[in-house]
Amino acid sequence: MASESEQITVTPLDEGRSRLDVYLSRTLPGLSRSKAQEMIESGLVTVNGAVENSKFQVREGDVISFQRPEAPQSHLDPVEMQLDILFEDDSLLVINKPAGIAVHPGAGEKGATLVHGLLFHCKKLGRGSSDDDDDGEVNERPGIVHRLDKDTTGVMVVAKSDVAHAHLSKQFHDKTNFRQYVALMNGAFPEGDWVRDSYLHRDPRERTRFASMDVNVYEHKKQREGMDDLPGYRFARTVFKREALYGNVLSLVSLKLFTGRTHQIRLHANDLGCPILGDQTYGKSPVCLGRLIFNPELEGMIASIERQMLHAWVLGFTHPVSGKWLQFEAPLPSDFAKLLQRLEPYKT
Repeated sequence: MASESEQITVTPLDEGRSRLDVYLSRTLPGLSRSKAQEMIESGLVTVNGAVENSKFQVREGDVISFQRPEAPQSHLDPVEMQLDILFEDDSLLVINKPAGIAVHPGAGEKGATLVHGLLFHCKKLGRGSSDDDDDGEVNERPGIVHRLDKDTTGVMVVAKSDVAHAHLSKQFHDKTNFRQYVALMNGAFPEGDWVRDSYLHRDPRERTRFASMDVNVYEHKKQREGMDDLPGYRFARTVFKREALYGNVLSLVSLKLFTGRTHQIRLHANDLGCPILGDQTYGKSPVCLGRLIFNPELEGMIASIERQMLHAWVLGFTHPVSGKWLQFEAPLPSDFAKLLQRLEPYKT
């Protein structure tokens, strides 16, 4: 079985031409070269209407038609779940994810996830054909184009068809969409726009965590080991902007993502010396409260926070069928909003 037919036109190439399998793997996000070769050998790819082999040299203007092999069906059981739906049509739905629920099954995640609830609501979800995933669990992530951490809240888009999944994935890959977050950070974050670039990789001491490596350190390590790229390291960029300062100890910050790596914002916030308030993995340090800055009740409220105060605030993207630009904003969850309300008198 294969997905609906898609079509792309070859854009100008640096060397004037490229192998068909190489071009597909570089152009279609999440598609490995081996998977591209399987598609070509299975007759799911044509160039200008003709079936070609993987070595065929494509040139600017060639029209490539292809079908992605359908991923094996998931064995997940649908679970009835209340979803906060911001928008829905035949191609996709946009939801406001609550805290405390994982997006998809994974290591150590035994309960119902958002995917279980989506399967109950939608019956069928779009699937990618990638075999190149961080955790090797593509089949257990139907509909999922991007992820939010379990305790992060906010706006997410979910694909209901294979075509929508492919188009939305490409937008995230090519960074043609728009993502803005808001976070309450532990510390006095400086004014102005601050860009944090680094390479993220699995923490060798604890596989459930990630680590951040400065760009210059990465480049030195790469040269020392004589490699073009270090496997397992992914470039990440986040832009921070302070929106408010409370008592000179807590900062409300908006963040724009230029990449979407696992734990990226949380790691970059910690890199800049102001971890996300309540982050149990990367920001365990207590708030440095000065003498009588906040009243005792508010101090107790801050001390009792057990999840990161991080919210996916705005998401914009091009609709995969209509081509129309869509943008959605998710309201702050009650715990985050209540805390900001209590902090308002201490804004400086």
